[in-house]
Order: sequence, then C-alpha cells, then structure tokens
Amino acid sequence: MKNLVKDYLIFCGLEIVMLFFFTLYLKKYNILLKENFRGEKIPCCMGIVLSLVWVIYLLKIFFYTLGIKWLILAVSMWCISFIGFLDDIFGDNKSKGFKGHIIRFIKNGEFSTGLLKMISIPSVIFISSMILHKEVAQAVFDAIFGSLCVNLFNLFDIRPGRCIKVLWIFVVLLSFFIHLDSTAILFLTLTIPFFIGDLRELYMLGDAGSNVIGYLFFLFLTNSYSETYNSVLIWMVFIAVFGLNILSEHISFSRIIEKNTFLNFIDMLGRKN
Repeated sequence: MKNLVKDYLIFCGLEIVMLFFFTLYLKKYNILLKENFRGEKIPCCMGIVLSLVWVIYLLKIFFYTLGIKWLILAVSMWCISFIGFLDDIFGDNKSKGFKGHIIRFIKNGEFSTGLLKMISIPSVIFISSMILHKEVAQAVFDAIFGSLCVNLFNLFDIRPGRCIKVLWIFVVLLSFFIHLDSTAILFLTLTIPFFIGDLRELYMLGDAGSNVIGYLFFLFLTNSYSETYNSVLIWMVFIAVFGLNILSEHISFSRIIEKNTFLNFIDMLGRKN
C-alpha cells in the first residue's frame, strides 16, 4: 500500500508538471490549438501526456520484474495513443464513422487518418495479443473488441470531462465482476489530475487520450481473465460495445445525453456553464 501511494505521488507530480508546461508552451507559441465546442482555441491533444505517464509506469514495472507482458502493454499503449495523436494533428472533419472513411477512400481515393486508425489500431492489438497469448482466435477477438472500445471512447470525447467520466462509470459498474489490481487502481487515479484540467477546458483530451482510455478499458476487462473470449461477462460487454458502435452511425450520443435529465446532470457536473 505504501509503495502504491508513493508511486501515485511520484507519477501524479510528473503528470501535473508535464500538463502545466506543455499547456503553457502550446498556448504561448500557438501550437496544436483547436477550437473546442465553445469556439475557444485550446491545446487539442494533451491526452498524449496521460498516456506517456501510464507508459512510463508500465516500463517501471517491466524493469523491476522483467515481465514481457508489461513491455508489450507499454508499447501497444503508446502506439495506440500516438496513432490518435497523428489524427489530432492531421485529421479533418470531412468524414465521420466507419462508413464515412471507407466511402471517402473508395470514391475519392483519400486515405484519411480515420482510415489509418481503422487499420493500425486493430493491427497493434492483434500483434500484442498474439505475442502474449499465441492464439489466433483470441488475437482476432481482442483486435475487434479492443478497436471497438477505442472507437467508443473516442465518440464520447465530445464535451469536457465526458470521456473520463464514462470510464469511471463503466469501471464502477463492472467492478462488481472484475478484479482491479493495484496497477489498475493507480491508472484510474492518475486520470484525476488530467480530468480537472479537461473539465475546466484548459486543454482537450483529443484522440491521443480517448484512444488510450478506450484501450485501458479493454485491458481492465481482458486482463482480468485467463480465457478472455470464453468469459460470459466479456461477451456481454462485447455485445454492448458493438451495439453502441453501430448505433453511433445513426444517432448522436450528445443529443441523447442532452435530452435525458439524469445523463445531462452527470455530464454537466463540474463543467463550466
């Protein structure tokens, strides 16, 4: 317990320092700023800081234990975050959803950053799963499930703090069925410093952050079981995540949240009016 608190204080301090200086630097030199939903220009991809802190912590565990699992998780987490970072920098709003990026490529021959994510993220998860489990069926399942989780949390990153709130809510609901070890708890608590700045609209999470949060949610579920694709809970969550991804192609989650009194209250909690 003492080591957990010590690690949290060290990595929380590192995160706060990085957030402060990166935000200050980007605003001062007008770099990587995008308009938020209010039309205010703020740093657009600060989720890369959150993922970097997580990756450094995973590497720390690897160097202490020499467990290959931790190195694979660190590399895959960084790759998924960096893919989102590229989308934050070079992406546009010409196409949305799976269908939009595919149609854009077929009709115009344009290879969007969204299409890059659709190809590269499943590939990263598939390779990681193959190295860890050496089972093709599980690796295919993990690639599909993990990619759907990443995309789902990306869809929630529309308003300040929403993506991290959804992570907390989902984890609380699932905590009755899955075991959260000390590493998972530390990862969750390290979202708090970032959440405060995100909620106050000092910076955006961006795809660099929402991607890796979706991947973390996937890891919380799948790393809790030795037989991932045979777990009833995993399949139930998979169906739910798959269904929400399909629904997102036809409806707006933001509109549903805004129209529902309870969901809107949770969404607005702590946000600027």
